[in-house]
Amino acid sequence: MAKAIKNFITAFFISFFTKWLEDFLILSALVIVVVNTYLITVISPNILAGNYVLAAFLFIIGIVLARR
Repeated sequence: MAKAIKNFITAFFISFFTKWLEDFLILSALVIVVVNTYLITVISPNILAGNYVLAAFLFIIGIVLARR
């Protein structure tokens, strides 16, 4: 049983870092943008700008990895 769990976890991480990482980065960037746009009146401008910069960074890294 432990060997099966180990094989599953290993296969999941190999698959995640080779196939899903780009999609995860792009999706998380889009989620950050949507949440920031929804909370634009609640969050202070400094945090809002930092979150948009983080989303742009994640989106760019996701695109670069997808092009590779």
